[in-house]
Amino acid sequence: MTANLSKTLFTVQALRALASGAVLAYHVLFMLVHNGGYSFVVSDIGAIGVDLFFVISGFIMIYTTYNSFCQPNASVAFFRRRAIRIVPIYWLYTTVVVLLLAFVPGLFSETKFNWQHVISSYLFVLSKNSTGNVGTVMQTGWTLCYEVYFYLLFAILLNFPRKYFLIISGTVFMGGIILGSINELPPWATVVVNPILFEFYFGTVIAFLLINGFFLPRALAIAAIILGIVIIIITRDEDIGKWTRVIFYGLPGGILLLGTISLENAGMKVSRLFVALGDSSYSLYLVHPFIVPALGKLWVKLHLSEWMSPVMLFLVAFSCSLGAGHALYLLIEKPITLWLSRTWKNVASYNP
Repeated sequence: MTANLSKTLFTVQALRALASGAVLAYHVLFMLVHNGGYSFVVSDIGAIGVDLFFVISGFIMIYTTYNSFCQPNASVAFFRRRAIRIVPIYWLYTTVVVLLLAFVPGLFSETKFNWQHVISSYLFVLSKNSTGNVGTVMQTGWTLCYEVYFYLLFAILLNFPRKYFLIISGTVFMGGIILGSINELPPWATVVVNPILFEFYFGTVIAFLLINGFFLPRALAIAAIILGIVIIIITRDEDIGKWTRVIFYGLPGGILLLGTISLENAGMKVSRLFVALGDSSYSLYLVHPFIVPALGKLWVKLHLSEWMSPVMLFLVAFSCSLGAGHALYLLIEKPITLWLSRTWKNVASYNP
């Protein structure tokens, strides 16, 4: 028995909502200390959202292209869909940051405008900013550099028989890690040597299993979800390195994905709210770095931190970000994505 590849997996959308919510919560807590005027130790548990995103991304790439391997123009079609999905919105918000850096530099405490860093950011390439930190102009953009590298590799492997995908991709990822242990590489090349790439790999393995009919029974699926959550909780404040992050965050993320999809296959229903938030998770991921620190600075300017609980600012920042993310998804991301999809399809099919 194989999975129905045309079926929408609502649990995946719900997990996307969970992942973006975890990242948002982490950044809001960080803001409370660095912008909001409060003092406490911030837990790193929200960082699991990034790892869960990577696992989900690996899964979705296989799930949506399972029958495309060795098909004519499969690589071009795949990369076109991914470009439409991530590039325009990312460039839009990156441009906003670039304009702020150029014309309102006082909004930034240390970071200065740097052309090399700006160009690298638009190209989804990691580079050092003016303070020496490796990343992109967008605070959350560094993760997209890993996504794009995975997409490039995936597009190439679509030209090979499907049965070789796990072997070749695993070999490439491990080869990069070995290369990184031998030589010190420039920032742009560090994407290739980071073990976090194996989180995409976990997602692809889960996709192959589920597509070919491997679902956990209901009881085991619930146990898997509980196990994944327990691992994340007990390791939340460990000194997470590159490999330990993959083990403590990536593997539990994969366990959660396997367990939740198995439950959906067994008949579990998913709340429409979580599905809607999952739909808008990308917009939320990109827009909240604007909203969260701004609210923190406004909070301090109004002296609200002197007499109001940090819980209140957390709730305000979290809810405002969720609302803005979903609104901007409906007003900007969704219309642009649909228009580009239709336009590109019409151009590709035009035959004078």
